[in-house]
Formats: sequence, structure tokens, C-alpha cells
Amino acid sequence: MTSKPGYDRRLDGVQWRTSSLVEKWTPEQVAEIATEWATADDLIAQGIMPAERVEDFTSNLLTTAGLNRITSLIIAGGGQGLTNTSARIGVGDDSTAASVGQTDLVAGAGSTHRYFQPMDATYPSQANGVITAKATFGTGDGNFAWAEWCLDIGTPTVTGGTTVAALMLNRKVASLGTKVSGAIWALTVTVTLS
Repeated sequence: MTSKPGYDRRLDGVQWRTSSLVEKWTPEQVAEIATEWATADDLIAQGIMPAERVEDFTSNLLTTAGLNRITSLIIAGGGQGLTNTSARIGVGDDSTAASVGQTDLVAGAGSTHRYFQPMDATYPSQANGVITAKATFGTGDGNFAWAEWCLDIGTPTVTGGTTVAALMLNRKVASLGTKVSGAIWALTVTVTLS
């Protein structure tokens, strides 16, 4: 295929790339602090580093609903963006392949093996085409095998729980381990648009 003069094919596409990081604190580590609940940043500030870190750089699927929301926001067509009070990270235990038409984690409505956690303070953030979202799952939240995750956008103010807020922006299937009662895990998601 030949290119037209003055035409640069590299300028045509937008890439959606994600990475995720799970920082894991064991029940024994959590017992060292005086409070039952803490964010990942609180634990690190107290000198309690995660017992394990799991990173994943493989591709992630932008859903049809997510793409529609992004393009609507670009043209000021309406819709809620990712904000500290409207965004959550959801995790579930189903490893069914991601599909663009999905509107919820596959673990599904009514499942005890899915959980949506609101953003930690100051998240999400963005700089130079990179969006960073972070949520800390407390000792009683999301205690099951983590096999999928997503970003979820609702109407402010969202709360933690098993109910989908409104719109699943993306979905990723990844084996991240099994969270147990008493443990604190933080999931950081980075989305790069270029």
C-alpha cells in the first residue's frame, strides 16, 4: 500500500493502553495498625509496605458504552466523567473473556463475588494523556478470587458495594489472587491514551 504525499498514517489512530497494580497487605500486617480501615497510602505512611505487588501490563477492553461516554464528553454531549465522587474500581471472580458489549462485570448482579470500591482521595487524576485511578479495598471488601476488574462511572456520590453504578467504562480479565478477610488490597489502574 502506498501513502499519499504529506499523509502520515501514524497520526490516524488513538491507542488505549492500561496497566494495573495490586498492592497486598496481609491480615497480620493490618493487625499491626490501630484502626481496622486504612487506605494504601495510610499504610505506606506508617511504614507498612505491601507483602506482595502484582502488576499486569496486558491489554484491556474499552467497552462500547465506555467509548460512547468518552466521545460524548469530547463534544460536550453530556454524561458524567470520572471524578472522585463518581468513579469506582470493580473486581469480580469471573474469567470469561472480555467483550465490547458487556455492561457489567461477568460475576454479575446479585453475586457476592463482585465488589465496587470508590476512589481513594485525590483519584482519579490525569496528566499528559494518562489517567490514574486507585481504590483501597478494606478488610471486609472484595474477599474472593480477583479474576476481572473494571472502571465504573455513576452519578455522584457513589458508594462501595455489589451494585453496578451506571456505566462500565472498560473490563479486564486478569488473575490477581484471592483476597481474604482481614487483608487490605489497593488496586491502581493506569489508562494511557496516545
